[in-house]
Amino acid sequence: MPTNEEIVREACHVIWTEGQTDKVADYYAEDFQADYPMTNWGEGLEGVRNLAKEVRIGLPDYREEIKLLLDSGDYIIVELLIHGTHTGPLGNMPPTGKAVSFRDVTILKLRNGKIIEQRGLSDHLSLFQQLGVTAIPPAS
Repeated sequence: MPTNEEIVREACHVIWTEGQTDKVADYYAEDFQADYPMTNWGEGLEGVRNLAKEVRIGLPDYREEIKLLLDSGDYIIVELLIHGTHTGPLGNMPPTGKAVSFRDVTILKLRNGKIIEQRGLSDHLSLFQQLGVTAIPPAS
């Protein structure tokens, strides 16, 4: 049986970077729950599938790069660098054609070889700045 670290690394690659939504049940539990501000994961496996598909509409070349992974047994903490090109609608934002790169920190809980909980924070401010949605005044 793979370790929790291996499961998380594979899920990042297979589901999120490769977009193989037909394999969600290989990594996520039926009763999966997520908690992310500004991101609607929906419910259970279907919610994960739908979110992975939705991300690929806005960022068809979406990919996750694991920068740091800490394994504490049932919990895995991952720092991701997420890349993509905004060539499709992203929520209510029309495509800009801009390449984006932003960070995400995720805490996952696993049980019996499946991800049962996932919570985290994505750097949406950097994402929105790169898309031209918001600007921060320069430091004086």
